[in-house]
Amino acid sequence: MKKTGYRIFTAVVLLACLVPLIGMIAVGPAEPAANELPAAKPRLLDYDGSINTSFLQELQNYVSNGFWLRLEGITAWDSLAAKVFHASGNEDVLIGPDGWLFYGEAVNDISGAEQMTDRQIWCAARSLALMQEYAEGQGARFVFTVPCGKYTLYPQHAPDYVTVAEGSNRQRLEAALGEQNVNYVNLYDVFTAVDEELYWHLDSHWHSRGAALAADAILGRLDRRTDYFAGPFVQGEDHEGDLYAMLYPTGTEREPDWTWQPGFTFAYRSDFHSADDIAIETENAGESGSLLMFRDSSGRSLYPYMAQSYGQALFSRENSYRLDQIDQRQADAVVVELAERTLPYLLRYPAVYPAPERDASALDGAQAVESALAAEEPDAVMEGYFKLTGTLPATADDAAIYVSVDGAVYEAIPNEGGFTAWLPAGTDWQNARIWAGA
Repeated sequence: MKKTGYRIFTAVVLLACLVPLIGMIAVGPAEPAANELPAAKPRLLDYDGSINTSFLQELQNYVSNGFWLRLEGITAWDSLAAKVFHASGNEDVLIGPDGWLFYGEAVNDISGAEQMTDRQIWCAARSLALMQEYAEGQGARFVFTVPCGKYTLYPQHAPDYVTVAEGSNRQRLEAALGEQNVNYVNLYDVFTAVDEELYWHLDSHWHSRGAALAADAILGRLDRRTDYFAGPFVQGEDHEGDLYAMLYPTGTEREPDWTWQPGFTFAYRSDFHSADDIAIETENAGESGSLLMFRDSSGRSLYPYMAQSYGQALFSRENSYRLDQIDQRQADAVVVELAERTLPYLLRYPAVYPAPERDASALDGAQAVESALAAEEPDAVMEGYFKLTGTLPATADDAAIYVSVDGAVYEAIPNEGGFTAWLPAGTDWQNARIWAGA
């Protein structure tokens, strides 16, 4: 009798294990979660007809990421973990004591675990100063700003074990930006001066009222006086938080968003699909001026206010800031918005613009350094120029990098281990000399 019971139990367990696979075969793979790509089907043969040696690995990934009821199972497990253990079942999302959700990766930044080096901070500030110099040389105003993370603005809602350290990357960069005279809008001061929570509880971003406050601060620095934050606002469509969707992919909880009641009058010039488009072009017949704005996901709810305030605007999500577009768009304002936890992107993705030419006296006191150089042939990125990159030995934290070639001296965009410079096509770069100096 016992053996029969064991057999029945074993059969039930095996059948239960097969249900997700049978369901996958019958109805297809599960939809990906919010931050995932669809599961790719495994290929038995490579494109050249040979056996795909990665077939078993691809099959494993396909099944593990696409089995039937996968998202429902994730939601059930994470809900159980939250209710029973008061903890998150997803390492990318943390749960605060009052139900606020926070992005897990951002902890490394605010806790000081992944602090940028002093050289990286200086290079980021210098890169922005060079961007500002180029923009102003093209007749455009320049503004840089950093939307703070939820840990920074609302630490009282974060998990107790999360420590917000002093001397964060943002704070150190702010000090360096002051030394470099970069036109910086300090959104931390702007948001902490308002006695209102302006970020969603279940999302990593500000909501529409928070975006309105940020827009007023940025536009004010550009001498465009607005008061979007004053509203009036009415409750808009319910919003599914990005962190909530990661934690509970089939969950139904939503938060109210806000709609600026006067209503936006700008129109889209581009083939608009969503606020996540890589490029969004707008026009507003009731306003003047042309804006070029580089933004990240915080710009989803920010760009409508900016578009409302300019006759023409281009909002770009490209990682490498294409400042060469200033002239072709006749932009009179350039805004760079970059989230607090992604400040290292300033080093990873150098902006695109001609390297500024310097007087030979810039090399006074500078030292020639060995550098392994590489050049990309001129292409459609910036007509008439090519990109020169180089690696460098350790240099002083505040050392600018110069390229002397063909009788001219250019200042390069620095990073901790090298540089990037866009030089005129035809430059004899193989005979270039690299200098590090003040």
